[in-house]
Amino acid sequence: LPVKVLAVCSSRPNCVSSLATDKAHRMPPFRFSGPVQVAQERLLRVIRLMPRSEIVKDEPGYIAVIFSSKVFGFVDEAEFVFDEKGGEINFYSGARTGYYDFGVNRLRLEKIRQSFIEPKWLKWSSRGRLF
Repeated sequence: LPVKVLAVCSSRPNCVSSLATDKAHRMPPFRFSGPVQVAQERLLRVIRLMPRSEIVKDEPGYIAVIFSSKVFGFVDEAEFVFDEKGGEINFYSGARTGYYDFGVNRLRLEKIRQSFIEPKWLKWSSRGRLF
């Protein structure tokens, strides 16, 4: 798989990354076993179920997504890179503009993680929330 470099969180509290070194921005990577193609298709299915999500790039081992908020149309960008040897999906998710995201990116990535791990138990509501 080609090597992709993820975006890096700035000092602003509006993003999260599995590669961040500080606690404020860091989240653990997603874990998977088996072929990257299977894990990637599974993650794509989760993202496609999310309201106001647009997959802008889907390449072997790499996904880029734009998420838009319903009310004000704020845009968050996310990237996912698959590490087959390590069985990990590293990611970055951050607000395109603004200083603070009110924890939206962290919450979204936790929901994506939960849906990726147990897709049969979780569904997205029309409001973009899990129920």
